[in-house]
Amino acid sequence: MISVVIPLYNKAPFVAKTIKSVLDQTFPNFELIVVNDGSTDSSETVLEQFRDSRLKVISIQRSGVSLARNTGIKAARHDWIAFLDADDWWEKTFLEEIWKCIQIYPNYKLFASGRSHVFVNSEIRYDNKILPEDGDVGTINFFQVISKYLPPINSSNSVIHKEYLYGSGLFNVRQHMHEDHDLWIRLSVGQEVVFVNKNLSYYRKTQTTSASKMNYAAEDFCSFIETLITIKDKISATEQLYFRTYCNRFVLLTYIKNYSNYSKAVDEKVANFARQILTGKHKLIFNILKMLPYKKTYPLFKSLQTK
Repeated sequence: MISVVIPLYNKAPFVAKTIKSVLDQTFPNFELIVVNDGSTDSSETVLEQFRDSRLKVISIQRSGVSLARNTGIKAARHDWIAFLDADDWWEKTFLEEIWKCIQIYPNYKLFASGRSHVFVNSEIRYDNKILPEDGDVGTINFFQVISKYLPPINSSNSVIHKEYLYGSGLFNVRQHMHEDHDLWIRLSVGQEVVFVNKNLSYYRKTQTTSASKMNYAAEDFCSFIETLITIKDKISATEQLYFRTYCNRFVLLTYIKNYSNYSKAVDEKVANFARQILTGKHKLIFNILKMLPYKKTYPLFKSLQTK
């Protein structure tokens, strides 16, 4: 059995399609929990249009997406948790395909499907050379994937065992950006991802919802680096190389993109965390940047595709 958790905040134009994509699933054994995180638009009115015994709505004061998802997890009655954001949607067979894989891979706790980023005028399928062949199912190492590509898991294509979520600490309520990546990294320590390479999930990508267009607050950045520091000695020797590659690229480029927004005191706090995870030439570049008066170097580094 599967509990589907949707955090909802001001997604009135989209949430009806999201909910319908769940209620129309070919797999019948699920419950749908929508956590209304203090929406101020007409989202609540949209929810009232649905009359289905499988749908449960929990309303909370505005608390952020991490707490909203955690609230849904804690209210879930079933052993498996599927996540879906309130402006995304699934193919009708998403849960059915994942459930089949759960039976085939009984010792695994992390499952994900293929997905597409849906823009206003285009759609891009998630793909990389490490994934199983198109249409196939297989296990993949999360750290190997993120050393070169975008993460294989997102908040609308994953199904995770509830007790494993609890054991990994759930979503970090201190983070307001990359809170999902923070959890995926913690979940992937000692656990591979069973990946169904079929286009079953659709992730709406807009200018207003894209994290890549937003500044990364220093508190969020430090919290995420803290997670990286915590797990770096817990992963296997093989994964260490993948992990260092990811950390060096992500931490350095994220710092370069955002450090012009930091005060001197905040910059020092971020630097103290960053130096604990950066290695080699990336740490050298970081230390040089710290001494430069000019703080807007991100366009240059992005063009050079720092690795």
